[in-house]
Amino acid sequence: MSDTLKDRVKAAGAAPAEDAPAVVDLALTDQSMQWLQSRATYFTDALPRHVDRVHFMSVARAILPSLSKCSNQSITSALLACARFGLEPDGRQAAVIPYGDTATFQPMYEGYIELMYRHPRVDSVHFGWVREKDAWDYEPTAPSPKDFFHKPRVDLTEEERGPVILAYAFAWIGGSRSQVILLNRRQAEAIRDKYSKAYKKAENNGKKDSPWHTDFDAMWAKSAVRRLVKVVPTSHELALMLQADDDADDSGTAPSVIRGTVVPRDNPGEEQPEPEWPAAAQPGSGSTAHEGGDR
Repeated sequence: MSDTLKDRVKAAGAAPAEDAPAVVDLALTDQSMQWLQSRATYFTDALPRHVDRVHFMSVARAILPSLSKCSNQSITSALLACARFGLEPDGRQAAVIPYGDTATFQPMYEGYIELMYRHPRVDSVHFGWVREKDAWDYEPTAPSPKDFFHKPRVDLTEEERGPVILAYAFAWIGGSRSQVILLNRRQAEAIRDKYSKAYKKAENNGKKDSPWHTDFDAMWAKSAVRRLVKVVPTSHELALMLQADDDADDSGTAPSVIRGTVVPRDNPGEEQPEPEWPAAAQPGSGSTAHEGGDR
């Protein structure tokens, strides 16, 4: 069974097998915590005002063991990206994924929804899965909101409701409902095959370790929510995150939204360039459209 993105970022917290004693390198863990603490101001200074700094650092500490093989510079860049967008690296809003020795920022669908909520005109954002035995209907020529209907079978378990057949997302904006984004599995696979360089690379090298391989449903959900971005008011920071997400998929490295070079201060006396950040957008920031690919 393949692991999921959440499994990968939280692998260090998994329970050991009963026949294998737990081995913890306390010295390495202590060094990691000291390293993170020494750079705490990098991250906390980049956070938007509404994000709790103590909680963010607590979540960052929890994922450090899973990044033990990654370079300090890539971990710094990935966590800075999380902080810049005000997203926790918890595997739900965002994840920091190890690819060899590189830690990579990966926004998740809940992170996109979080940034949508920060626009003053967006009242609410909804994402859902339609399963095989659910009651649902979509009539694009009907007036909103009568064009879409979904009623899950609450009398059944998820397994009894059958496999997922459709992802959907919509928003309420100033009292009106947006277009409903519908994405079935074949459409998600087409998006993966056309746009994801990380998927193609993982297929070609046989590692099959891209997010599309390890957690297809998470990427399916994110693809639906990304399409919703095109039909709702978007902030400048949301446009930047779309670009950062694309850059990370293209290169498997830190996103280009981090302007400048982040070099770990392992030699305190050495001159180090600082990251140059765009001004941190707060809730209610201005709007701009993102003209990206149809993902």
